[in-house]
Amino acid sequence: MFAAISPRRLLAVGFLAFIVLGLTQGVIGVAWPTMRVDFGRPLPDLGTLLVFSVGGYFLAGLAAGSLNRKYGTGLLLTGTMSIGTLSLALYAIAGSWPILLLASIGVGFSGGLLDSVVNAYVAVHHGTRTMNLLHASFGIGATTGPLLVASALARGLTWRSAYVVLAVAELLLVVTVFAIRHRWPEDSRQEPQKEHGQVGGPLVLGLVGLFFLHVGIESTAGQWSYSLLTESREVGEFAAGIWVASYWGGLMGGRLLLGVIGNRVGSRLVLGLSMAGTAVGAAILWWDPVGLGVIALPTIGFSLAGLFPVLVALTPSWVGDKRSAAVIGYQVAGASAGSAVLPWGVSRLIDAKDLEVLGPFLLAAALLMPVLYVYVEKHANTKPKVKESGSTRTLPS
Repeated sequence: MFAAISPRRLLAVGFLAFIVLGLTQGVIGVAWPTMRVDFGRPLPDLGTLLVFSVGGYFLAGLAAGSLNRKYGTGLLLTGTMSIGTLSLALYAIAGSWPILLLASIGVGFSGGLLDSVVNAYVAVHHGTRTMNLLHASFGIGATTGPLLVASALARGLTWRSAYVVLAVAELLLVVTVFAIRHRWPEDSRQEPQKEHGQVGGPLVLGLVGLFFLHVGIESTAGQWSYSLLTESREVGEFAAGIWVASYWGGLMGGRLLLGVIGNRVGSRLVLGLSMAGTAVGAAILWWDPVGLGVIALPTIGFSLAGLFPVLVALTPSWVGDKRSAAVIGYQVAGASAGSAVLPWGVSRLIDAKDLEVLGPFLLAAALLMPVLYVYVEKHANTKPKVKESGSTRTLPS
């Protein structure tokens, strides 16, 4: 028998893991303009790099449910974070484009499993407040990532130094996760039961599509905004890095706020305001009045904050606790596909026209989100309930 470990300590590990996950996501967009010079690649090849990374993320999401049942949360987290450490180290030493693509697959696969497993644990065992705080942790990492690269470049260091820092940080976390690998609740290892069996395919398909669109917007804004500011709008590199960090900071700040007040705000209100704010921010980025389009970045980040954690928190109530790990894995797979497909689509448009297509592209995608959400609501057969402090409560509408 293994000594019990408090849920708070397990959550702390999950939060730290999401900080590292956010760091990994936040670094690439700022590193790319100098990284591409080292590898002799054109600017739009960022889309190709993201496709390989998200390909690994997508496969991880599909496999997460079955791997979690087979190996358990602790062992699976240890294995996937070990893969992430090795892949980040490979990023730092890669000497050719194919090696960089290989490392990108590993980073994506590790991140996809980590995202699915920790989200499923929090969705089943904790409430919306904890879910928002978990995703705020991702925001902390994603906010720090651009600052890490911008600071390294300002000091005359290379983008590789940022990946060395990331690899060391994840290695330290692997040691911690390995030490407590037997302490996680293993209800997910049981075979899924047919709970909430009336939930049909259209609901799950709609949820996956909504994650595809939402995370695609998040990734596209985060990865391409630095290039837009520096190469099209003549913003200095360090200032642009600060503005990109403000985008991820808005994401973090919104989730911290929801972590404090989330249980007192209706879920539909949060989702509605999130989608409306994203559209407004995208319109400002496109319009760029008197050069103030940069304020759209923290606006979009803040607006996107509530979508992912609220939708994940609702998932167990829609599909049942035993099925939630698998369905959340599908959602993560859909999210990862969106985070590759939409930035890749922008890269093709940039190649055909210029970087200024980013604003109208984001606005069009933002306006599609409420359409898809109405589809999800139409096929939801039950009023969502989420767990809060050991009890179950209906989310206000």
